[in-house]
Amino acid sequence: MTHALPFSRPYPGWFTPFARTLLERTWRGRHNLIPLSLALGTILLSPSLAQAPRLTTPEEVARVEVIRRAMPAVVKISGIVRDPQTGNEGPTNGSGFFYSSNRIITNYHVVQDLRDISVELFDGRSFPGTVFAVDKGIDIAILSIQGATAPAQLTFGSSQNLPTGMGLVVIGSPFGQRNLASYGILSGVGPTTAQKNDLDPEIGSEIGDLLFTDARIMQGNSGGPVLDLQGRVVGVANSILGDISGIGGIGVAIPGDLVKQSVQDLERFGVPQRGGLRATLVDLTDLDPLLLGKVGLLSTKGAMVEKVEPGGPAAQAGLRPAQRDQRGKLIGLGDIILAVNGKAMRNAGEITQTLARFRPGDKVKLTIWRNGRNLEVTVTMMARR
Repeated sequence: MTHALPFSRPYPGWFTPFARTLLERTWRGRHNLIPLSLALGTILLSPSLAQAPRLTTPEEVARVEVIRRAMPAVVKISGIVRDPQTGNEGPTNGSGFFYSSNRIITNYHVVQDLRDISVELFDGRSFPGTVFAVDKGIDIAILSIQGATAPAQLTFGSSQNLPTGMGLVVIGSPFGQRNLASYGILSGVGPTTAQKNDLDPEIGSEIGDLLFTDARIMQGNSGGPVLDLQGRVVGVANSILGDISGIGGIGVAIPGDLVKQSVQDLERFGVPQRGGLRATLVDLTDLDPLLLGKVGLLSTKGAMVEKVEPGGPAAQAGLRPAQRDQRGKLIGLGDIILAVNGKAMRNAGEITQTLARFRPGDKVKLTIWRNGRNLEVTVTMMARR
């Protein structure tokens, strides 16, 4: 016979999930190995109960528990980097987190050109780190740590179909201060219209949709985990739209599914396995509109094939590159890519991001414009490099 608990759900906010399950099982008499008195004692000794006067809602309890469990897996990454604009060298830092016993996920831009890499653990101990593999296209890198084992590890949850308004926790080392957390909501999911990295526009160029959050992501948070209220990684903190201090800005994160797939590929192959043309594309908006008009192109949607890598998918499919004279002046248009699998493309970035969703060996149909008419071309994807 199943007996009702002495209180009805929802449970008091200070109950930990473990304590709730323990009390349920003991009260119902279905698991009698632990007496009720011991169950109640476990609950009363729970760390969460010590904070009970301050935790008034289930959301607060969940948030505190997620931060408590995840914090030991998050690290501060430090090193020396040279400023490409001034030439001066100085210290810099970012964040990361353990996903295995000795490997850490962070942003590529955190470790780009970084030397003397140091990984500082939750308890303050520091160990040398080395770059194991990188995925520049989605701004992700894997570090191996030497001489230490992860005190905790984080696992990925799905970043598909996340509802706007759900709670998100961000943990990292903003401005070099390790072990700090912030909390907010998922503000939205989609592409960004912000300008790409001027110093290296290829960084993050293969990311399509991004996660946006009002949780504070500040300088130094880059590479840290973005967690749901079950403690699963749904994103990796990447950048800020707006004020670099985070005040009045919006946080940007790389979707966890994209990162998880990349990490699996890097572990297995050492390089990313997203599809690409192995060709250089140029937005039509960057070309002389008078030239486009002369050849009958009235729309600026799409992208021109500027260069084609020998032996790559574009070359094998017969895509034609642009022709330029010795001074670099355009004297002949390359093929114009208008659509991918029937979906119209706006620019080179959208084409790159769309193709990156395919895997090596996948066949993709491109609609191109050549010599005044549209053609269909089938391209077999190869991994980008």
